[in-house]
Amino acid sequence: MKLMNITLLAAFLSVNVIAGGAAEFNTLQLAENLNNTAHKLEAALAKNRDSLPLFDVVKDFGAIRTGLQITTKQLQDAIDACAKQGSGRVYFPPGIYLTGTLALKSGVHIELAERAEILGSTDTKDYLVISPQYKNNTDRQVNKSLFYAEKADDISLTGKGTIDFQGDSLAYQPSHDNDPLRPFGIRFVTCTNVYVRGLMLINSAQWMEHYLDCENVMLEDLNVFNHAHQNNDGLDIDGCRNVYVRNCRVDSDDDGICLKSNGPGSCENVLIENCIVSSHCNALKLGTETTGGFKNIMYRNCQVVPSVTGHHFINGSSTARTAITLIITDGGTMENVWFDEIEATDCITPIFVTLGNRSRKYTADVPKPGIGRIENIKLSNIKATGAGPISSSVTGLDTSHQIKNVTLENISLTLTAPGNDKDRQTDMDKVLKRVKPGYPSPESWGNLPSYGFYFRYIDGLQLKNIELKSEKKDPRDPIVTADCLNVVGLQ
Repeated sequence: MKLMNITLLAAFLSVNVIAGGAAEFNTLQLAENLNNTAHKLEAALAKNRDSLPLFDVVKDFGAIRTGLQITTKQLQDAIDACAKQGSGRVYFPPGIYLTGTLALKSGVHIELAERAEILGSTDTKDYLVISPQYKNNTDRQVNKSLFYAEKADDISLTGKGTIDFQGDSLAYQPSHDNDPLRPFGIRFVTCTNVYVRGLMLINSAQWMEHYLDCENVMLEDLNVFNHAHQNNDGLDIDGCRNVYVRNCRVDSDDDGICLKSNGPGSCENVLIENCIVSSHCNALKLGTETTGGFKNIMYRNCQVVPSVTGHHFINGSSTARTAITLIITDGGTMENVWFDEIEATDCITPIFVTLGNRSRKYTADVPKPGIGRIENIKLSNIKATGAGPISSSVTGLDTSHQIKNVTLENISLTLTAPGNDKDRQTDMDKVLKRVKPGYPSPESWGNLPSYGFYFRYIDGLQLKNIELKSEKKDPRDPIVTADCLNVVGLQ
């Protein structure tokens, strides 16, 4: 076993010098601010609604609960009546409800009883075709969903029931990657005060949950299983502000819990904690779509574990491709991001941070985005086992576009899949020239000349207590650094 233990050297450079003149990234202040936001969201959204009027979909609207007949009209009638009242609860008693698109409106709170199950129709004619006013890149891949809301305020989906979107139906199998034939599960666009809790969500035909350009969102105690088709993300927060996610279990074929910016709006003030995530792609992620950028983001106390599907996957990897991925590649700025207390098992690449230049436009008629920025990133108390052979990396674009102010502290990585001697001679100039303009994934990079970390084009890199182990003989160096300025802690 090879072991490298890196400890912080004497602080011969001040923090300001390390950060290239920028102010220190105050992670404690970030955590305090996000805690305050989370408490406000909890008080406003996770509240008792028993006093609201009750609209029973069976008793009051004659919804069919055998699961054998479509009952969209009765369910939508209940939602519309509730919205007309101003605010209320749309209650699903025990039973099975087969439905197409349900459009939520302001003041509607859907509640599923413990033995209530909603089935998504497998007939695409039962889905409304909708293009939201907020223009964004996902319009290319989706125009249908089972649950939809746009510009709604004060809405929720809660209960102990199950929503099976039936995305594994043969009706969707001939479709290709990002095919609009396949509906999303839940898609809320430009909504405010959104609360989702307690449900079992199974097998969307594409992304399971998509919260786009929303503000004040709280998601908790969700159990997500999404292994039906390609593009089976678990939970996507896309250009949203003030978001709190806690105590969720996500098992997905594609990305697990993912923050995106598919339009001009940024993801800001997001706290994700106490979640368990499995993915055959990227478990905990910011990107790939990055137009509006990311600011003030924290993932903490989360676990990345193998999927219950084992090594069976549709279009990912047999185990998680990455545990932590941070990407800017379509313009935008990523700043003030902290991952703390993350434990990962059996992931190929534990940490992947990259500044690229794909520069994809989010709609055809907007200007091509320029090169984005990444600064103020902290990864602390990260433990990963069963990793390799593609090493972790933090890479800017070039000497003119560096990632600034990166801290890695208390990092323990154990590799079980080694590289080989030829990897030591990998021409990284050639690799980076090839991969930086394209879709960013460590899989496309291949094995790097290091087995622990590869650092390139960084201004301000602090390493504190880094432990790198290779359980099998690996001829590569534990760390390779090139074109980096103001590095502290590298022995």
